[in-house]
Amino acid sequence: MAVTQDEQIKLEKVGPVAVITLNRAAMRNPLSLEFKQHMLPVLDEVEEDSSLCAIVLTGAGKTFCAGAELGKVVHPDGKDGEEQFRSVRTYNQVIQRLRAHDLPVIAAVNGPAVGGGAALALACDIAIASENASYYFAFGRVGAAAADMGCAYLLSKAVGSVRARHWILTGRNVGAREGLGAGLFVDVVPQEDLLARAIEIGEQVAVATPRRASAATKLALVRADDTSFEACITYEAYVQNYMFTTDEHRSRLRALMQGGPGAKGA
Repeated sequence: MAVTQDEQIKLEKVGPVAVITLNRAAMRNPLSLEFKQHMLPVLDEVEEDSSLCAIVLTGAGKTFCAGAELGKVVHPDGKDGEEQFRSVRTYNQVIQRLRAHDLPVIAAVNGPAVGGGAALALACDIAIASENASYYFAFGRVGAAAADMGCAYLLSKAVGSVRARHWILTGRNVGAREGLGAGLFVDVVPQEDLLARAIEIGEQVAVATPRRASAATKLALVRADDTSFEACITYEAYVQNYMFTTDEHRSRLRALMQGGPGAKGA
């Protein structure tokens, strides 16, 4: 198992799964001014490693992510408007990178995900929660809007527009069980089992589909959120035709038709 880390991000490679950990537990893993500079190189490294098939994103300690680092990202005395705009853009760029990343991203929500931390988890493809997890839509608590890191868009896609409006406008703190019932999480597990279960899901992705096919499927799912049915189905025809030319498709198809050992992974 390979492990690398800096003062904000830890990366572990566990078989075909990259585990990216927000690594400032003592500060509840806030989003710093330099978050983009720490996160994007790690995402690039993982994407360039052809041995990896999925990402698990989690937080160290008892909190997934506490949102913006108060006093730095936002300040009660205000900040230069241009500087503030540039910093907001950097967080959006991380969200966009997660959505466009080749590898499916599994959020292992180990504790509270607050404000932008909730948006970060919502940007992942799959989420699993510990019993201590929650999404706290706390933007109004600091006099800010939920027009932040794609939160309003992503939450509406996950749970429907009426429920998203209710949660955001009332500053709701949504616990793990309620989130499971609403479709935010695929499972809720004891804290001590969370990481192993998230890695298991990543391993299931690796077994179920070749990496290139998985990337194409993820992109089709993301596009389905954003475009018409006609645009999606036309796009799918071209992508699927390409997938039929790949060695992975041909070898798995041959194994399936012959009833060989590769049939299990088809």
